[in-house]
Amino acid sequence: MASTPFIQPPEGTRQAWAAYLIRLPQIIGEPYEYWGTLTYKNAEEMPAHHAEDITSRRFRYFTGEINRRLYGKRWIRSGKGVWGAIATEKHLSGYPHHHFLMGGEGLRAGLRRLDLMDMWDNLFGIARVQDYRGTAAPRYLVKYINKGGIVDVYAGARVREKLKS
Repeated sequence: MASTPFIQPPEGTRQAWAAYLIRLPQIIGEPYEYWGTLTYKNAEEMPAHHAEDITSRRFRYFTGEINRRLYGKRWIRSGKGVWGAIATEKHLSGYPHHHFLMGGEGLRAGLRRLDLMDMWDNLFGIARVQDYRGTAAPRYLVKYINKGGIVDVYAGARVREKLKS
């Protein structure tokens, strides 16, 4: 299974990350469409020492399913794909959950936020997805840097090329 690789922007402070995530849609040339939180059913069944790896693979699977629904089964060859940022935070129990921003060509036209919630619910757990407005969501994501969380940027091939230039 092909997955959407993660891209690590330059190291920096929480404010630098927020500025980068706010500027990202301008770099890519498309807006963020949605933001939300993804949690896992039965997270306690995951071995704690593998939880971050397991949840990372599950998020990539989720974005792959979104890409297949939007762009067809050969979405990788087309170079299209959803993009955005993900913050992975651990609960007090030690099991991670995600906060994400997501954009992509035709994302809102192809999938409603409720469709994304249903997809996640059917696959892994509970999702809360909202329409993206303003710049509060990127600032919210980066607060997890101070809490020991991880923030990554993910994108398909066409968007990765824009980020390199």
